[in-house]
Amino acid sequence: MALLNDPASLPTPMWIVARYLASNPRQHHLRDALRALLSPGSLLPLDKRENDTTFDWAVRTLDDLGIVRIDSDKISLSDVGPDLRPDDVAAFNDLLRHQVLDPSRNATIADGDQTGPKDLVRALSWFLTLDPFVAMSHTDVVQRQRGALAEHVGNPLVNDFRWNRFTYWAPALGFAAPPLIPPSGSRTQTLAPDCVTAVLRTVRAKWEPGTRLPARDMVTAITDELPVLPGGRYSVALGLPNEAPDVSAVLSFALLCGDEYGWLKLDRRSDADDEVLLVDPDRSSQVLRITHVEIQESVNG
Repeated sequence: MALLNDPASLPTPMWIVARYLASNPRQHHLRDALRALLSPGSLLPLDKRENDTTFDWAVRTLDDLGIVRIDSDKISLSDVGPDLRPDDVAAFNDLLRHQVLDPSRNATIADGDQTGPKDLVRALSWFLTLDPFVAMSHTDVVQRQRGALAEHVGNPLVNDFRWNRFTYWAPALGFAAPPLIPPSGSRTQTLAPDCVTAVLRTVRAKWEPGTRLPARDMVTAITDELPVLPGGRYSVALGLPNEAPDVSAVLSFALLCGDEYGWLKLDRRSDADDEVLLVDPDRSSQVLRITHVEIQESVNG
């Protein structure tokens, strides 16, 4: 099912189900018993008790993403989720991101196919081409997305319903963040393209603290792991631009944040064979040249 439309679930109800399953990882739970436990009718308004679909949609979406296994009327975690802990929502979001971006679910990303996570992946790919320093409302998005994708694919965030769902999914996957100071008087959700969380979690998963590697190797590895970034295989397949001279603005922002917060150290060696150009608006040249990156232990932000 398309993740930006009903009947797909949202990350929070899915986490509630997965969290309970993670607290009993070796058990198979009867669907009706699990529904009664996690979505008790006594807590629902009278007019919703017979028709509430929150639990069923959460289970179905978890099943579609391969996180749970359904055997007849029994539900359990699948083989991809045995290490989930009920106190670690960040790890669950990592798993969601991995399953949403899985190549097997996005093989026809450049076609008009709207099934599975492809609508969300297209929206993320387009959104991450925008300025990471500018928060966008749905009104802004409507203006900016026109003609961004091929006509047979269509606009990724075609209505405010899909935008509303995007405002839940994109931050959960680590690809967007609300502005620190919301626009005065605005009642609509605004988001800025911000992949800092996704990059941080990717860096932590791939390299041990103390690892030093060429900046080009790191950029390539991150873009391969997060292919919705400009220059990544989904972004390229959709024909989206990367207008930066080298590394995209959104990935540059994440790497600069990593250096600022202390989980990366960006370096430039004069004897290096290759250098990477980061977009850095604080410099007069608008560019920061680096050759190597070192993974740091501390995270100060």
